[in-house]
Amino acid sequence: MSRRNYSTGAAYTWPAERPQPADERVQHEHEIESRANDLAKLVTSLTRSPFPSLRIETELSSRELDALLAMEAKLRWLVRVARYSVGANRVALWIEAERELVKVEHATDSMLHAKCA
Repeated sequence: MSRRNYSTGAAYTWPAERPQPADERVQHEHEIESRANDLAKLVTSLTRSPFPSLRIETELSSRELDALLAMEAKLRWLVRVARYSVGANRVALWIEAERELVKVEHATDSMLHAKCA
């Protein structure tokens, strides 16, 4: 069996990534998915606050909450699509999902700190 160190396409050639062991990759994907689910629950609890007056007092505008919901929806979409993708697309989508997860975590943290202050 012949093994190549690179993948070839019609218009380009690039070095192949060193493959991660399947167990590590799957574990990392589950970790991202778990963090995204936890974050989704937190965002939902922020937007469905039983005390609307608290949101008014802390000056959390509906625009900020809508932006946070949109970011979280994008994250859910990326995770869902990445879960059912294969090959290089799967790897790229999980990388993008992790980047988006970090952005949403930072946005949520800043909103929580504004709410507590």
